[in-house]
Order: sequence, then structure tokens, then C-alpha cells
Amino acid sequence: MSGADNNQAILEEARREIDALDEGLLNLLERRFACVDRVRSAKGDNGQASPLRPEREAFILRRLLRRAGAGGVPPELVVRIWRAIMIEASLAQAPITIHVSRRFTQTMGNRLRLRDYFGPVAVEDYRDEAQALFQINGNVLDVCVVETDAPWPDAFLDGKAGRAQVIAVLPFLKTDEAPALLVIGHARAVATGEDETLLVSDGKLPRDFVPAPLWEVKIGSRRLSSLPGFLSEHESPLVGLMRSNPGLHLRVVGRYPSPFEVV
Repeated sequence: MSGADNNQAILEEARREIDALDEGLLNLLERRFACVDRVRSAKGDNGQASPLRPEREAFILRRLLRRAGAGGVPPELVVRIWRAIMIEASLAQAPITIHVSRRFTQTMGNRLRLRDYFGPVAVEDYRDEAQALFQINGNVLDVCVVETDAPWPDAFLDGKAGRAQVIAVLPFLKTDEAPALLVIGHARAVATGEDETLLVSDGKLPRDFVPAPLWEVKIGSRRLSSLPGFLSEHESPLVGLMRSNPGLHLRVVGRYPSPFEVV
């Protein structure tokens, strides 16, 4: 057999193996979505709860990313593939709509981040952040996404979003700056071991406060501060800060998994 013939034989064998692997991947996806159907059935009357599970998604992706690089699969590809799978799984359990302000939709980067994270989820826009937040007041299935530095805190603190909280930040992969977007919804906050707590206050936290903020953003008279950890207003260190600095009017507005660091 000539070298050219040998190379052609190798190519054909590799392509047959790829075809078989593609069939296997599809079979695995079919099995995975069958499991999602069982989850939906098991929820029963709880099917009207938010299908989004940020802590579960974080657990899955962190586990996969730990082995992705060593196996020769680009970590960014793992994130894109599994985000697509997980959002489709969420939509299979219940419909979701994303509510945003009209100003939000005018930025291409915002639209791209929504597409990367939420895929085909429907998006509706409103006059401003207050109206967008109001759409999820009492609607546990939907989410509102706001720009981090947009004027949303006043409307949020006034109760426009009901009992919703910040449940995730975008971009999904860690950067050295404050996240561009905040996802607000009714998904239950569950500690993952690598979390952040978002505070709104009327001033800057004391310089010697521990833990030190990971990032801070000033919005009008308000300030956002993201602290490492899954913290509560009723426990140390926040309860001590609130007692010693009542003028801060400190409030926890969300707890969520930390963005992923891909190395």
C-alpha cells in the first residue's frame, strides 16, 4: 500500500470513529434529557418554581472544567456546550422570559452576553429598569437582567422585584473587573463553597472591614459591594457592620456562585 493509500485509510477510519462518537454523544444527550423529564415529573406541583439552579450549574461546570484542560478540550468550549445544554434543560422544565430595559438592548455586548448565557430564551424590553424589575414581581419563572452600573438599586429596594434577588453575574468567566450584568430572579440561593454576596449601601464600607470587597460600583447615592463568601445580614461579620454603621443602610441583595476562572 502506498503512503497516499495508507493516509486515506487512516482518514476513513478516523472519520468512521468520529461518526460513531457523534452517535454516542447524541445518545447521551437523549438520556440526559430523559433524566430532565424525570426531574420535572418529580417536582410535581413545584413545577412552578424557578427551573434555574445556579448552584447546580456551578457544581457541574466546576467539576468539568477541572478535567477539561488536562483532556485536551478547550475550557471555553466546555462552558459553551454545557451552558447550551443546561439552559435547554431548564426550558424543558418551564418557560422563561428575560426582562430588560430598552437602554440595555441598545448595547451589542449586552445582547451577546444574554445569547451566550441564556441561548434561545425570549427577551422583552421595557421603558426602564423599574418596569423590567416589576415584571418578575410574583413571577418566579422569569428573570430580569440589568447592567451593573445602571440605576436599578432604588427600584429594587422599593420592592419592584418582590422577593427576587441577584442570582448570577455575567460574564460567566471571571475577569479582573466588576461584572457587566446582574441576573435577578427567584431561584433559591444555595452555598457552593465558592460564592459572593452582593450588598447595597448608602456609602463605602469601612477600609478595615473584613472580608474586603472583590469589587465596588457607585450608582448615584448608592454603592454596590461584592464580598467573598455566602454571607447573611443576621450573622457575623455583616450583623456587626450593620450595628456599628447604621447610616450605611446596608442590605444584602443577592448571593451567587463566583464567576469561573479558566486556566
